[in-house]
Amino acid sequence: MEDKVELLGAENWSRMLWSRLPVAMAVFDADTLVLVEASALLEPLTGYSLPELMGETILRLLPGMDRADLQMAFATPSENGVSRKASLLKKDGVAIPVRITMSRPFAYAAGRCVMCELRNAALEADMEHRLAAKRWALRAYAEAALTLVSAQSSETLLQEIAEAITRDSPFVLAAIGLVGSAPQRSIDIQAKAGTAIHYLDGIELSGSAEQATGQGPAGIAFRSGQIQVVKDIETAPNYAPWRERALQAGIRCSITVPFCIGEAQNGILGVYSSEPNAFGSVVYEAFQHLAQEIGVGLHSLRQREQIEQERQARELAQCQLAEALTTAVTAIASALEAGDPFTAGHQNRVATLACDIARDMGWGEDHVQGLRMAAMVHDIGKLAVPQEILNKPGKLTAEEFERVKVHVDVGYHILKDIPFSWPVADTMRQHHEKLDGSGYPLGICGDAILPGARVLAVADIVESMACERPYRKALGLDIALGEVQSMATADKLDPEVVRVCTAMFREKGYRLPT
Repeated sequence: MEDKVELLGAENWSRMLWSRLPVAMAVFDADTLVLVEASALLEPLTGYSLPELMGETILRLLPGMDRADLQMAFATPSENGVSRKASLLKKDGVAIPVRITMSRPFAYAAGRCVMCELRNAALEADMEHRLAAKRWALRAYAEAALTLVSAQSSETLLQEIAEAITRDSPFVLAAIGLVGSAPQRSIDIQAKAGTAIHYLDGIELSGSAEQATGQGPAGIAFRSGQIQVVKDIETAPNYAPWRERALQAGIRCSITVPFCIGEAQNGILGVYSSEPNAFGSVVYEAFQHLAQEIGVGLHSLRQREQIEQERQARELAQCQLAEALTTAVTAIASALEAGDPFTAGHQNRVATLACDIARDMGWGEDHVQGLRMAAMVHDIGKLAVPQEILNKPGKLTAEEFERVKVHVDVGYHILKDIPFSWPVADTMRQHHEKLDGSGYPLGICGDAILPGARVLAVADIVESMACERPYRKALGLDIALGEVQSMATADKLDPEVVRVCTAMFREKGYRLPT
């Protein structure tokens, strides 16, 4: 580095550094205010060449400033320098606002000098405004993206996005509309937010080229599929029908972005600003991406809403079917009661006891309802068994017992084609099966026996033994509970079902329904 300084020479090295400064810089004599040194950027700022400026006082550029005021500022700067706003007179006679920041005085070229930084205040303000617009656009995009993730309905999604765009931002209005069907192609505003929201009161917009209301940015954006930017509403020719309304609402420029919902392009996002030329490239791209996300989000929500509607319709149909089947089963049970009051009463009591056991075991009501269906008609097949066998006192012969066992398969064939939501027919068919495989009619064992059939088996035995039958007196609850406990020990009944049933009676004071 030292070799390069020697090679270039101190003067050339200094000039190279001045030429590379990123802002217009100048060194003035603190006493005479004469320009001593300057960077190349002072030329485009002032319109003068550096040779023209050398030897001139700062007052030539800043005629509106007072010499005494400048000298006082040079003499008493703060640690961070002194900043002044002034009007700089360019060579062509045009005055521009500038901001001057002056350093503390320092020794330079055998004198006392001050270094000044000069910036175009108008450009700085415009740049700051553009940066602010970019920040607001990106923040609005971020908030809207969060809404896309969390929204539960199309209406909520669109309204929250409109509010996110206009919240604490220079955007005075955001509106999201959907284009209707031909021929009018009316644009229906689905969501709107912002301080200029009244601009949309009673407004008519269309996507049709045949309609006068379709000649504005929204209609053109819809038909062309291209973003429409109105830089200044005061001068935009295609904004004439809405210009007065917009200016009264404080709107100066707008961006209109079309978007697709699924395969159809029928969405419009409009954002409006109170400042002209507010939609630079970054803002433009942010709203372009946001509109695309809105389309994707709406399509996804609509699919979700359609699936939910279909689910609800299926649930309603299922409930209606369940109610119809419940009515049918109740009618069957009533028919049984008319023919055999003992059998009907037994089925109802077994159904109540079985459901109470299931609830005590933690079953949900849907499963309990299925168990109730099976229990209410678990002896329906006995319609095929002669009454003299069913009501015979004493022990049945082997042949008679085989006749009784048929009732399970008969009941199964009666119920198997009814479209229950639960395994009613199989539960009824298996309620005489045993865990060790010694039951009937299938001889299945263990986990092959449905949970509902296991509960129904215990409830059936307890009720049958504890209550009076046509052919014998009641044996009593203690004997009934003792019997199911013995059968559980012998691996014939589910031990957990038996434990819960026994605890209900002996520990919780449960009583058989009458």
